[in-house]
Amino acid sequence: MREVLSCVMIGLDGCRGMCRRRIGGAMNLCRWTAAACAAPLILTSIAAGGAANAELRDGALEEPDLIEKSADESFHLLAFAHPVSLESATSVTSGANLPIEGYHFESESITGDYWLDGGLTVETFLDEVVARTGTFPEVTAAYVDAPAYADRRTAKRGAEEAALGVELPVYEAPPADPSLAAASRGSEKNSSVAGERLAATDTWQPNDAETMITPMGSNLAISAKYSWWGFDPYASPLSMANSWGMEFQTDFYSANRPWPPGTPINFPGKNTRPNCSAMDYKDWGAASNQPFDWFGWVISGDDYVAAPGSLGLYGDYNDATDPCTVSSIAVGMANPQAMPWSTLGTNHLDLYIYPKTGQAAQSPVGAIVQPVSRNWCEINSWMPLTDCMGVTPGTYPGPGPTQSRMVLNSANNNLAPSLCWYSSDFGTVPATFWDCSSF
Repeated sequence: MREVLSCVMIGLDGCRGMCRRRIGGAMNLCRWTAAACAAPLILTSIAAGGAANAELRDGALEEPDLIEKSADESFHLLAFAHPVSLESATSVTSGANLPIEGYHFESESITGDYWLDGGLTVETFLDEVVARTGTFPEVTAAYVDAPAYADRRTAKRGAEEAALGVELPVYEAPPADPSLAAASRGSEKNSSVAGERLAATDTWQPNDAETMITPMGSNLAISAKYSWWGFDPYASPLSMANSWGMEFQTDFYSANRPWPPGTPINFPGKNTRPNCSAMDYKDWGAASNQPFDWFGWVISGDDYVAAPGSLGLYGDYNDATDPCTVSSIAVGMANPQAMPWSTLGTNHLDLYIYPKTGQAAQSPVGAIVQPVSRNWCEINSWMPLTDCMGVTPGTYPGPGPTQSRMVLNSANNNLAPSLCWYSSDFGTVPATFWDCSSF
């Protein structure tokens, strides 16, 4: 089933708004680019997959995944000439004659992003990194606005730009300290040796997940830990199908904001970004989903810190087609197939995320780990992972479950901040909570 609609009739913002709607129980999605918007808009009907099938998770029905997103590029990465410290990197405030908005770092131990408008000072962010990991950021690239960069490249006829920070000292971060990675509450690692096999019963879903959401001045601090272990089933990111990755997502919900009376907006996609009742929709929840500071690392076995480069960890900032009333804070792993294999079958991913606070004092929270397609990244290898992951629609084919792994169901109306909980047994049992101040 295919429909052809005219973008010319409704304009670019209208095209964005029509990118998600439900017709007859199917999910209809469009993919658009600014260059193609003058042409007919194509919507392709696909079966609603993943968690759209109602299954019992955390004591309530699981909600539909939000895995498809705009194919447009939001940020462009400019490379530094060599790795530099974060303090040095922030002295470089422009690249390609454009203002730098954030910095990407990646070392042999940790990876993440720091944004100039992220709410944390460099000193505060560095204090968090060293307290959690024992190391420091090693900056390798900077973010600039992608549309502005594309316009400038067109004007310059594709001329190559000089690498950033040639004059800055080379920086090599010290090794991380795995002893600082505390085990999740209630986690019980299975020490059975997992054979090198991938069977139909194996799963990509983490056994255990733990999340802490606490206030931190003008930001929230989200600590999220995920563990894979065991033999039956063998739970490991290695079980993920080729060309698929996963995203670790915490959603902050806000009350529906009605349109002003008499607003003449009735096309499909209303209440889907950017067709919201006000332009400050990114800030409606307790957490803003403007680009956020974060860092993460992977520990395999008891004490091996895995180099994160091949895993493709990324901040998911592309939210162009999300619902107006959901602020998703997510970090993805584009290539879980590169996760190291441990003789004990244990792997741990620790993420530390610092979104700015939003307008709501508290929000209902939901959380999932969801499979996302890497296909668009493989076709467009030049695109940042934040923009190409999850663009190609479709249901995860297996091995392992086709639906998302529930971490916390928003239908249970748990409010954050402050909210701390532990989800065991692949999310098939209710989460357990504790007082965040007791940690």
